[in-house]
Amino acid sequence: MAKGETAAERYVRLNRIAGTFREIDVPKDRKTSALDMAAASGIDPAQLFKTLIVETEEKKLAVAVVPASCDLDRKALARVIGTKRVDLAAMDKAVKATGYQMGACSPLGQAKRLPMFIDESAKGFAKIFVSGGAYGLELEIAAEELARAAGAEFAAIC
Repeated sequence: MAKGETAAERYVRLNRIAGTFREIDVPKDRKTSALDMAAASGIDPAQLFKTLIVETEEKKLAVAVVPASCDLDRKALARVIGTKRVDLAAMDKAVKATGYQMGACSPLGQAKRLPMFIDESAKGFAKIFVSGGAYGLELEIAAEELARAAGAEFAAIC
């Protein structure tokens, strides 16, 4: 990894993924919500997506990528996954599986490849924004490109 490069930046570079990283001026010393990021950057909260790590009742992990403007519909995600229930994963499990700190989790470059589901609303935008793997770093990418690069599927989960 190049000095100062996040795992997401490395993944994008090595896999020649079409996307642009940009820094957003937010405090780096504390966790910033996706809505705070949208406000600080001027990005529509429906176009800025947060990456959530969930755990099924069978103790399997998965990734949900949903707009900052809505909450994850856990029942809908559970139906898509084929389980009865999903909850947000414990922080230690999420960090271990992804390699990212909470609040800076990118859907790309995760330590372990997990099943990933992107809310279908992403397809309504030419580009969406997801975490670039560090506080205040966002990746602008086409939703279809993100799905291809992450091996994700689209679903109504918001």
